[in-house]
Amino acid sequence: MKSLINPIILLSFSFLFIPFCAFSQDYSPKNKQVNNLDSFWHRVTVGGNLGFQFGDATGIMVMPESRIRIVDQLYGGLGFTYEYSRFKNYYYDTQSNEYLNYTVNVYGGRVFFRYYLSSVFSNFLENIFAHVEYEYLTYITPYKYDPSGSIEGPDLMTYRREKHSIEVNSMFVGGGYRQPLGQHTCLDFLVLYNLNDTYDSPYTNPVFRVGFGYTF
Repeated sequence: MKSLINPIILLSFSFLFIPFCAFSQDYSPKNKQVNNLDSFWHRVTVGGNLGFQFGDATGIMVMPESRIRIVDQLYGGLGFTYEYSRFKNYYYDTQSNEYLNYTVNVYGGRVFFRYYLSSVFSNFLENIFAHVEYEYLTYITPYKYDPSGSIEGPDLMTYRREKHSIEVNSMFVGGGYRQPLGQHTCLDFLVLYNLNDTYDSPYTNPVFRVGFGYTF
């Protein structure tokens, strides 16, 4: 599936991502009530990512997530991933001499840990964080690889008409930077590397994520 996802589309998605941040509250010394980290809800962040692209290559991505401050500046989170992709004239049937569209629905979930360096630095470096993430994805393709198949793919391989279930396990490592824009808003920049990169993976290393965040 890797060739199905255009890197330009992924980048256009990333600028529409909305990862919510709950760190302005932790860093605000003026509000003692908000800084009460013993409060459960002040340690929880909810939000996610949203992106879309339309045209010959159409894609919709929804990635809700929630995370909680475990200890110090270590956060653990869970997320759900759904992606709809449709590519026009993606395959070619040599028997019927026609181009075929490709449509796929991807489902999955992820668990991640993020550690901020605010416990080490007290300057701009405190907004740097390390990120580790495991993601499981599954999707069904309408075509299955067949050396004698009549359907040609963009990867120069041949296929036949048959539904085929695919599972993808990805392990991401990397980091990022949180840029505060105000008391309640921030920008998140992430650069991740998939240690389990395969052809079926929808990602191309390195993986970039950029988004705008809001804290309550």
